[in-house]
Amino acid sequence: MAFVFSCYDPQLEEISAQLHIDANLYVECHYQENAPLKVEKNCGNATITYGKRVELFRGLGLLAEHCQEETCSIEQRARFTMNGAMLDCSRNGVLNLDTVKQVIRYMALMGHNMLMLYTEDTYEVPEYPYFGYMRGRYTQQELRELDEYAYGYGIELIPCIQTLAHMAAALRWECFDDMKDTEDILLCDNEKTFHLIEAMIRACRNCFRSKRINIGMDEAFMLGLGQYREKNGMPDREQLFCRHLDKVNEICKRYGFKPMIWSDMFYRLACSGSYDADCTISEEVRDLVPAEVDLVYWEYDRYEKESYIKPLKSHLQFNNPIIFAGGAWRWLGYTPHIQKSQNGTRAALEACLETGVQEVICTAWADEGNEASIHTMLPTLQLYAEYSYQGNISDEALAKRLLACTGEDLSDMMLMDMPDRPDGQFRQVSTNPSCYLLYSDVLGSVFEKHCQPCYRENYASYAKKLWDAGKRSPNLGYAYDMLAELCHLLELKSCISAEAYSAYQAGDVEALRVMAEKTLPQILDRLEAFRNAVEIRWMKENKRSGYDVLDLRLGGVHNRVKSAIRQLRAYLAGRIDKIEELEDPRLPFSNKTEEAVAQDPVMCWGIRKHHFTPNRFFW
Repeated sequence: MAFVFSCYDPQLEEISAQLHIDANLYVECHYQENAPLKVEKNCGNATITYGKRVELFRGLGLLAEHCQEETCSIEQRARFTMNGAMLDCSRNGVLNLDTVKQVIRYMALMGHNMLMLYTEDTYEVPEYPYFGYMRGRYTQQELRELDEYAYGYGIELIPCIQTLAHMAAALRWECFDDMKDTEDILLCDNEKTFHLIEAMIRACRNCFRSKRINIGMDEAFMLGLGQYREKNGMPDREQLFCRHLDKVNEICKRYGFKPMIWSDMFYRLACSGSYDADCTISEEVRDLVPAEVDLVYWEYDRYEKESYIKPLKSHLQFNNPIIFAGGAWRWLGYTPHIQKSQNGTRAALEACLETGVQEVICTAWADEGNEASIHTMLPTLQLYAEYSYQGNISDEALAKRLLACTGEDLSDMMLMDMPDRPDGQFRQVSTNPSCYLLYSDVLGSVFEKHCQPCYRENYASYAKKLWDAGKRSPNLGYAYDMLAELCHLLELKSCISAEAYSAYQAGDVEALRVMAEKTLPQILDRLEAFRNAVEIRWMKENKRSGYDVLDLRLGGVHNRVKSAIRQLRAYLAGRIDKIEELEDPRLPFSNKTEEAVAQDPVMCWGIRKHHFTPNRFFW
C-alpha cells in the first residue's frame, strides 16, 4: 500500500487505491476550521492540514504529484467559494452510478466542492409515472446514494432541474397536455403546472441534503406564445416570467431550498430574443427578481477576458448573487473541443477573479445525443480547480496536476480534438466536420463542397495517433478507441461522395466499380467497427437507455451505404440508366460563395437535422 494514514477514513482508502503511487508514505491528517490547505512532506512522512473536507483529498492529490520528491511544502486557499461541475444527464444519455462516482473521485482530488446532475425529466417524481418514462431516469434511491457518496468526499450534490422550458421530453406525453404552453415550455399561471413543479421539487428534497437547487428557466424563447396566448391573450412576457419565477421560488422556500436560475431570459426578453449584455434590464424588472435567487450567467464561446467583463458587470447590477458557468465543449458530436474549452476557461475565470465573482460552474452539456465521452471534460475541470487554488498556471503545470489526479496525459487528451480538424487546423469557431462527414450520405451528400481537398491522409494519421494514445491511457482507452475508429472510418468516408460525383460526371466506370466492389464494402466494415466502439463507450459510462438513438442513426448510415452499393451495381450492369443523386450540381451547404468555401471548406457547427439528407424525416 502506497499511503498509510494516521486514522481510518473509508474515502481516503478508496481514493488512494486509484492513485497507483510507487512510494510508501505515512500521512497524518489534521482538520482545522477555516484553515488553508497545507501539505508538508519530509521523506517518508507527510501532513495534510485542511479546513474543508474536500481539501483533504486535494492534499492527497498534491502528495501524489510530488511523490518522487523527498520534501515539499505547499499552502493553498481556494479563491472560489463554490467551484464544480454540471454533468448533462438529459440529452439522451443518463450517466450510470459508477461513472458519476468516478467523476466525484476525480473532482475530490482536484479540490472541487460542488456537483450538479442536469436532469430535465430523468429523475423519479412518484406522482407522475410518465415523467422520465423509459428514459433511464434516476430513482430516488439512486440519487440518495449519489448524494451520500458525494458528501463523503466533501462535495455538495445540488439538484439541477427545469421548471419552465427544456421540458419537451416530458411534455410529449398526453397526460401533460393541460400543463403545456408550447412544445417544450410549461404553461404559466396554471394550477396543474404548479402542482407538477411542487412534486418535482418535493422529489428533490427527498433525495438531496443540499439547501440549493438550480431550477433552470433558460431559453424559454416562446414563453406565453402558445396555449397561454390562446387562453389569455398576448402577455407582458417579462411580467409573466417574473411572476412564474416568484411562484416557483415560494415553492422552493417551502421545501427549504435556495434557488438559482440561468440568467439569459432577462436579457432575451429585454433584447428581442438576444442574450446580449449590452442591453439594459429595467430597474422595475430587476426589482421583481426575489433577492434570494442566484443568477447564473452562462457563456461558452468567448475567448478574451474583456469580453466577459462587461456582461459580468451587467449582471452585478441585479440585487442578486451572481454565479458564472462556462463550458467543457463536448456537445458538437463524438469529438470534444478541449483546446477551445481551455481558451475560453482561462479568459472567463480571469474575468471572474477580476470582478469578484466567487462561484463558478464547469458545464458539460451533451446536446444532440450525448455522443462524446464525459471524461473529455477532465482537462477543463482541472483548469477550473487550479484557477481557484493557484491562478493562471502553465499548460506544463496543468499537465502535472491532471496526471496526478486522473492518471491521464494532457497532451494525449488534446489529441481527441483531431477528428474535427480534418485539414490539421485549429479553429476557435464551432466546427464539427467529423459529425457531418460521418452522417452525410455516400452518394447524395449536401457537404461535398466542405470535404475538399480530401482529408484521407490526415484521418489515417489521426487514427493511428489515437489508437496509440489509448494504449497509454490507464482508464480511457475505450474513449480513444472510439475516436480512432471514427477517424479510420472517415479516412474512406469523408470524401467518398465527392469522389463518386466526380467519377460519375466524368463517366469513369472503372472508378465507380472500385467503389461498389471495394471501397463501400470497406466503409461498411469500418462503420461496424465504429458502431461497436460507440456501444462500448456508451455502456461503460451511461445507463442503457438512449443508446437506441445512436444505434438508429448509425444503422441508417449503414443501410444507406448498402443501398449505394446496390445502386452502383445496378448502374454498372445497365439495369438503370442514371444515378439520380449524382445528377444534381453540387452547391455549398452554407450561403458562402464557392470561392470562400474553397479557401476554408470546414463548416461551422452543422445542424444535426441536415446531416443525413436534404429531405425531412418528420412533418
